[in-house]
Amino acid sequence: MTVPMDKITFVIPDLLSRNATIGAKWCPGNKLGVFFGATPKEEKRCNIHGPTKVHQVCQEVILFNPISRKLINEANGVFLALQNVTSEESNPCGRRAELLKLSRWYRSIIQACLENLQDAAKNEENEKDTYLNLVTVCYNIEFIWHLCEILFIDVIPGGVVLPQFLEWIKFHFFQPERKAIALINTLYGSQNQDDEPETHPDYWNTVTQLVLQGRLDLAKSLLSLHSKSYSEPIKRLEYMLKTMPFYRVYGGLSVTEFNIKWKCWQNECIKHLEDGLYSSDKNLELIVMLLAGDNRGFQQIQELCETWYQYMAAVLLYTEPTVKCFDLSFHANRCINQLGLADTLKSLDVILLALFDSDLLEAIKLIGEGIENGWFAAHLTDLLYHCGCVSLVDNQQINLTAEMREQLLLDYASMLMSHSSLWQVGVSYLDHCPTLGREYLEVILPTLPLTSEKRALKILQVAQSRDMPETVCSICKVLGMRSFKQNRLGNALAWALRSQDSGFATYLADRFLERYSRDGKFDSTDLLENLGSCMVLSDRLTFLGKYCEFHQLYRRGDFQEAANLLVSLMVSRLAPKYFWLTLLMDALPLLESNEIVLSSEDTYELLDCLERLTLGGTSRTKSLVDTLELNKHVKASDVDSEDLLRDKVDLIRLALGRNLARSLIHEACNIPDQDQKMEKDF
Repeated sequence: MTVPMDKITFVIPDLLSRNATIGAKWCPGNKLGVFFGATPKEEKRCNIHGPTKVHQVCQEVILFNPISRKLINEANGVFLALQNVTSEESNPCGRRAELLKLSRWYRSIIQACLENLQDAAKNEENEKDTYLNLVTVCYNIEFIWHLCEILFIDVIPGGVVLPQFLEWIKFHFFQPERKAIALINTLYGSQNQDDEPETHPDYWNTVTQLVLQGRLDLAKSLLSLHSKSYSEPIKRLEYMLKTMPFYRVYGGLSVTEFNIKWKCWQNECIKHLEDGLYSSDKNLELIVMLLAGDNRGFQQIQELCETWYQYMAAVLLYTEPTVKCFDLSFHANRCINQLGLADTLKSLDVILLALFDSDLLEAIKLIGEGIENGWFAAHLTDLLYHCGCVSLVDNQQINLTAEMREQLLLDYASMLMSHSSLWQVGVSYLDHCPTLGREYLEVILPTLPLTSEKRALKILQVAQSRDMPETVCSICKVLGMRSFKQNRLGNALAWALRSQDSGFATYLADRFLERYSRDGKFDSTDLLENLGSCMVLSDRLTFLGKYCEFHQLYRRGDFQEAANLLVSLMVSRLAPKYFWLTLLMDALPLLESNEIVLSSEDTYELLDCLERLTLGGTSRTKSLVDTLELNKHVKASDVDSEDLLRDKVDLIRLALGRNLARSLIHEACNIPDQDQKMEKDF
């Protein structure tokens, strides 16, 4: 079931490991980053050269196998259903019935996984050992879970446990039943007057094993095939097997009444044994000795029991048929001592002893040391916790059980979060860890590799639905920088808007403007033209959005509105100074249009901007390119020559002068009309 950690050795192939000092650091995903380093003196003395390598060491997760992964996914559905039941169900009886149903649902999932692994072990020769190991793990999980269900969930009123304990033995040790059916088919088919079925090598062992498990009907069927089945001893034995009483909760008898009836039946078996009715046949005598609860008979059948708990069930069946749960520990230790197994117990045996002793905390601790990576311990503890079976409070009245449950779920969820496709399952477990679940999620989510945009959106959805703005911002920044490095400015801006990172948005807006200055067109126009309220994130982004709106108005022919917007952008100083020349060049078609769309006041504002832009540009020691500050934002190879820039400035100044003259004349011509109107109003 478990492998002691002190027996595991990890070999790291690194030449530095021979002479250098080892160091390690925990990495996301339950990995250990191991490296080798040395001090300068050690490097010189040991002749250590070359780069240091970092080796990632992590535990092998057997549940990540494609077949056993079904166990993870399906168990997650049961886990979530369990949380809903415990939060909604108020009736204790109904709640216990629902918990039993969920426990059996868990077991059915384990059994289905076990069958799939067995089929894979038969078909996959290359990975047969791996699958056989998983088969053993799943079998032990289901074996222990079934016992926990009997002892702590499906508890019989009055505490009598043997009927269910026998069912547990029959369910997991079914070989006697299969042998019996095979023998009946074989012996019945070949039976004639000369045959002696009892001489078959498996006959008596099978009959005895059936009696030990309480499968008395099958035992009678085999005895009926005996060549002397008509004889008085066998007839008497069949009658005793037929009339043996079994305790049933709803059988109509109290425990005391049943014990009286059972004792009478056993006294009759003892009387037949003392009368020597079976002394002529040692096999029949052994069976009667077992029915009589004779210790000599149990000493003879020890080799027929594969395990000490099979032997324990047989002893209890014929000595203590109404044994209670709290007595199981005593009987278990007594049987182990009788078989001489006290010094050879395996980890599975120790777990069973802890369960018989009702020491759930110790059992869970031992289960947590298993190799199934915490799946079993986390789910079983969660179920028992909600059943109210595990209860431990310290001196300060702190519920240690809740802490233990949460820690197991945290460890299991952290393991799942390290997987590329199971991390979302891990999130659902962290959601039900009330103390540290959110903190774990805030730490782990930003470390998940963002291998694709689809995966990133899923991670973002998880963070947003749980109100984690810092995590959302962190992920968006990473994706935004990745898009920017890939020269995808539109996508980078979308992530910046999503993260509400004003600094990054400003930086990207500058890159858009610089690219427009160089290429004369915008990328991602759909995004820029539909920024909406997002443009208020930064002043530069606001200018970029309004500038795109100016182009939209111009394309639609709304020249007056476009002119007003352009002037407001210049006057408000939202535009960066390196972009003023571009804005003034955009104003040229409006200045030269047939209709006057820019008033004299607007023209003065544009002239003022032009003068501010070119102030000092005629100096002998300072070029116009330096004055316009273009070289700070655009590559030198992309900047227009100084002569061309001067031509543009002159052209703008000329257009502004002509528009100023036209606008002044137009406004002067309209003054009389205004005065006349004022006089009329007066």
